[in-house]
Amino acid sequence: MRAGTAYADITPPVFTWMTGMGPDRPRPKGVHDPLYAKALVLYDGKNKYALVTVDMNYMDFDSVKLLKTLVEKRTTIKGKNIRIISSHSHSSPGLFVLRNSPDLGFYENCPGMEERRRELALHVKASCRKIARAVYDADRSLVNAEIGFGRGRSKYNIVRWNKAGKLMRYIPDNIGMRPNQKPLNEIFVMGVREQLTGKSLAVFYVNSAHCICVCLKSDLVTADYPAYTAATVEKALGGLCMFAPGTIGDQHPRDFDCGHRAAKVMGRQLSEEILKAVKNMKYSGKLSVSALQSEYSLLPDRKAVRPKEIYTRTVMSAMTINGHALSFWPGEPFGMVTKKIKAASPFQDTTVVANTDDFKTYFVIEKEFEKYKWATGAKPWNYELKNGDRMAGLAVKLLKGLKRQL
Repeated sequence: MRAGTAYADITPPVFTWMTGMGPDRPRPKGVHDPLYAKALVLYDGKNKYALVTVDMNYMDFDSVKLLKTLVEKRTTIKGKNIRIISSHSHSSPGLFVLRNSPDLGFYENCPGMEERRRELALHVKASCRKIARAVYDADRSLVNAEIGFGRGRSKYNIVRWNKAGKLMRYIPDNIGMRPNQKPLNEIFVMGVREQLTGKSLAVFYVNSAHCICVCLKSDLVTADYPAYTAATVEKALGGLCMFAPGTIGDQHPRDFDCGHRAAKVMGRQLSEEILKAVKNMKYSGKLSVSALQSEYSLLPDRKAVRPKEIYTRTVMSAMTINGHALSFWPGEPFGMVTKKIKAASPFQDTTVVANTDDFKTYFVIEKEFEKYKWATGAKPWNYELKNGDRMAGLAVKLLKGLKRQL
């Protein structure tokens, strides 16, 4: 096994528009903490694979395609073996608004939209080149390595719908919240370290909670709670700490929209769990990786304002690393998706990862969605609900394909 890591600063120019919480979000007045792209390249002796985490609200299909093309031109890493995962911080730029017919209809007639598009077009081109360079640098820094896996628990994940099926309001400290079910609080942790010295190269973790501890309580760009987690873990271990969101469609931090103090508290608690998991890991110098992906077209809702113009092409993918399966989704799946995938997966250990290689809003299981009446603010705008069921079927198909390869 060989592995390499690198990172790039992708902090936008001051005043570049943030996304999250609708089109009325004002311009930021500055930057609270830098935004980063972090790359981990794994080599099993035959093929190279790249996991890339990006402190950005989302990246769209075309931007990811450009990024992968840049990497393929300069390395031997194939685009199908690269996963670009956006953190979905609501205090960072998002890139799907570049298209003339954005997926989220409420951005369509947003004031100053053309100006936003011009700014973000410049930012996305610069970011894609920086991210591609990070993957290139990671590929050039390969060393003999070993890998381990662990689990932790988050104290601060909640389900954002109450027992009446209504969206929980932003309440200071969220006093009196009554979630309608238990949250997904398990943290997936993968550690990669240099074989000769034992020095940490990267810690990759997945937590199912939106990056919205800060949100509307600050007018500064921030990576939210993952920034605090990364600062603590990287100080303790060295190397990189890479965050990937899990099924975040209906999963929030307990103290959401409460500011940087809440982000710090949550980030530090996650770092404690991650460091504990890393300490107890059993490492192996052997690596077995497989990856599959499939292009997919979403079904537009015929009641949408302009259903024929909705951008429907996207991609589903899956990867196994030493028997641990990762199901990648191009948007925000609900917790019910994780439960369905885990139940049907041929792998004992399966983790769902959101916002990978594209962004197409929420994904639900139709019967479960109707059962809990989670209609307020949760419908996948412009797309039919049954897309979630169809994509879950494709996700399981990809996982079964990987199992047959092994």
